[in-house]
Amino acid sequence: MRRKILVLTALLTLVGASAAFAAAINNYAGSSLAFKKGAGSKAKPLGVGFKEVLNAKNTDASKAAAVLVDVKVKIYGLVSHSKDFPTCSATKMVNLKSDSFCPKKSKFATGKVNALLGDPTLAKSNRVPCNPGLDVFNAGKNKLWFFFTTKTSADCVGLHTGDTAPYPATIKQQGKFQVTDVPLPADVSTRVANQPNFYGSLIHQTLTWAKLSTKVKGKNVFANESVGCLKGKRPWSITFTATTNGSNRFSNTVTGSSKC
Repeated sequence: MRRKILVLTALLTLVGASAAFAAAINNYAGSSLAFKKGAGSKAKPLGVGFKEVLNAKNTDASKAAAVLVDVKVKIYGLVSHSKDFPTCSATKMVNLKSDSFCPKKSKFATGKVNALLGDPTLAKSNRVPCNPGLDVFNAGKNKLWFFFTTKTSADCVGLHTGDTAPYPATIKQQGKFQVTDVPLPADVSTRVANQPNFYGSLIHQTLTWAKLSTKVKGKNVFANESVGCLKGKRPWSITFTATTNGSNRFSNTVTGSSKC
């Protein structure tokens, strides 16, 4: 019996070590959120725009980053008023293979992605670069549409705007935090453009969230408003969930804060 316990303990130790290694398979150093100064309050909310930067790098230098399947961003003191802004239709984006028709004030963010595409080995020697644009639109009911765009076929190995469908994200309030959760479906992660075993590894992504405003009953309302900070700072966190084979999941969180 004692021998069985020792063997089991050894196995659990190995599993724990393996899990710890797997959880650290990606390094997300340099990922950040940047805000202009200003706290606002519930009585006098402050319109907010901000810059979001995501970085991912495999701890094995010979491999591209494990594929992201979810990104969750938490920001202190922010509230969303997306319900007061126009929306854009995902169906039209798919049918027209464009987002140029979307109402101007439905575009909440825009940016650029640098990624590497290839087979499930993640070996850098088998990767091809993919550098599309990324637009984020209001989808209504506390949802967003993320949509990849290209200007030329050279941007992403011949892929064009609309070859990957818009994918949804959600906005929620958790206490004093605004939480934006972006699950990445297979056609932009482990089956890019619906090609089997075609993995997309993020290298770098920047998104600039606009300081959008509109009038509601004669009052200025912003898409994102700050209603306060915590001891002069705005804490935030970015939780990355990645996979190496499409089924396992490893999560890591980067935290920080911005001055108010």
